[in-house]
Amino acid sequence: MKSSSQPDLRRKPSFLMRPDSITASETSPVSKFDPWELSTEYRGYDREVFEGATILLPELAIFGWLHFHAALPGALQPDRHEGLYEIHYMRRGHVKWWVEDEKHEFSTGRVFIVKPGELHGGDEDSLQRCEHYWLRIGFPKGKALPALTSAETARMRSHFESIRFRNFVATPEVGELFVRIHNEHRFGSMPHGVTIARAMLHALLITVLRDHDRCIAASSQQPLLSWRVRRVIELMQQRMCDPDLRIDSIAAEVRGGTASLRARFRLETGLSMHDFLLQHRIEEAKKRLDDSTLGVTQIAYDLGFSSSQYFATTFRRFVGMAPGEFRRKHGSSQP
Repeated sequence: MKSSSQPDLRRKPSFLMRPDSITASETSPVSKFDPWELSTEYRGYDREVFEGATILLPELAIFGWLHFHAALPGALQPDRHEGLYEIHYMRRGHVKWWVEDEKHEFSTGRVFIVKPGELHGGDEDSLQRCEHYWLRIGFPKGKALPALTSAETARMRSHFESIRFRNFVATPEVGELFVRIHNEHRFGSMPHGVTIARAMLHALLITVLRDHDRCIAASSQQPLLSWRVRRVIELMQQRMCDPDLRIDSIAAEVRGGTASLRARFRLETGLSMHDFLLQHRIEEAKKRLDDSTLGVTQIAYDLGFSSSQYFATTFRRFVGMAPGEFRRKHGSSQP
């Protein structure tokens, strides 16, 4: 029998399962389009998921950690969780998600919150390189969470219900608290593990709420992106197809020191300037592969890539498949 203090690493993370398979038996047939089953062929991931008998804190429906080392085919399938908040923290990486009719870019150092009952999923054809944590928790009305009073639980529930921004920059403490809760689950047999994990959970929830409130205060005083970063993005979009485009020349044009501007850009967008440009080119490449008859090599050169081989390598890095494979699956026209 499996020890309750050890994670069941064979289980699929629930957020990667189709809604109609969440309650199905683990031995049930899986659709050939299930992104998790497709991804296992590449073995490009690590994950630990704690739920049921393996979770330390019964107030949590799930606690998980996932690390994709490379872009893998498939997408985060539509899902919803009645009565539960889903709180994510991106330790590194960048993904595109949607919640109901909203689209979001979730990047390094940010928190992403899905409220109870909201339909959500991935806005890409692949599972992008990233490392992130997530948990699900409910705040029952008229009841108290363990180690909290009914009044404290009600105040926390009310605060989460009033959240305006679901995707916002977090302080480093949020990541540190997720890591500490993860470690307590990994070594669940350690003395006082439940007490420590619960204390860290309370600190995490309150820190997330405080970071959200700081985000609201900051947004009322200044734009979410500084003018220099906005100008860099504008120039990249305007000159995306220029094969001679250089990051240093853009930095000089906006009169920002190259090193400081690079650091500011990464802080505000979650991506390096180079990766932001590549990602923008790849998004345009996907559109052209989808609705044009241009050859792959022509698209590569038109978008400023020095060779079709470099384009194919970059495309696979961001999308998890070769350009030709993407066109066969998604293209409305054939070359």
